[in-house]
Amino acid sequence: MSDEKANVQQEQESPSLPIKLDVTARLVEPKGNLVGFASVCINDSFVINDFKILQNEKGLFVGMPSKPDKSSSTGYRDTAKPITADFRTQLTEAVTTAYYAEVEKLRNRVAAIAPAQKQSIPERIAEGKKQADLENAARPTPEVGDKDKGR
Repeated sequence: MSDEKANVQQEQESPSLPIKLDVTARLVEPKGNLVGFASVCINDSFVINDFKILQNEKGLFVGMPSKPDKSSSTGYRDTAKPITADFRTQLTEAVTTAYYAEVEKLRNRVAAIAPAQKQSIPERIAEGKKQADLENAARPTPEVGDKDKGR
């Protein structure tokens, strides 16, 4: 029994391997301070969903996945959370980087789709009238006798 505890303790004390985080961010219509959600895949082996991307006056921060818990003072209990400050920092940086990348993709899509300056219908009618007036002014004025010449 004590050997098992010793083995577990040795595993915890061994230097940690580099952790690969693949983050997928999903933007949402801001609701309060919630601006998105994220899923994190750790070392291509384990996925944790429903990280909350939140924004306040200090900037973005990452909320851990949680579920309702009536016995908690906040009403929620984290279902996954980092143990070390270093990993929390790495996780927060990875999630915020993915969030900003998604924001940039959205901006690029809007810029590609949106026309430079869309005219209102009355403006387009006025522009069409001006164009028609210019074209009509450039045409030679028909003479009264010209109608009969074509027959």
